[in-house]
Amino acid sequence: MIEKLTSRLDGVKCTGQGRYTAKCPAHPDKSPSLVATEKEGRVLLHCFAGCEPADVLAAVGLTFADLYPGKPTYSKGRRTAQFNPYDVLKCLAREAGIVTLAAAQISTGHPLTTADAERVRLAHERLRDAAQLMGVRL
Repeated sequence: MIEKLTSRLDGVKCTGQGRYTAKCPAHPDKSPSLVATEKEGRVLLHCFAGCEPADVLAAVGLTFADLYPGKPTYSKGRRTAQFNPYDVLKCLAREAGIVTLAAAQISTGHPLTTADAERVRLAHERLRDAAQLMGVRL
């Protein structure tokens, strides 16, 4: 659930299990003032600048209903996940953009930093996994 939110935020850093900091999208934030925590199936938000959680969600195009979907459905003993197609495409576009930027940097003779190379590896894994889920062989 929290991934739906963190994928739309800037400056996201994981600070512990299920806990993230980021720049608050509800106000001009120069340093991370938003804390998002997932605990017991709930997403908790706190902006240290005083923004209301509903305003934070609205700034990234989400509502509380997006963070608290109904109970998962099961079929034939397997859990089936339901995803918003817009969110899936947005995430895939972000991962593809990371790979494209890295390729452009390399093509101009600038090597990737270790952190950048690790992020490209993660983007590749996510794109590969998405393709496999859709039945595409790479």
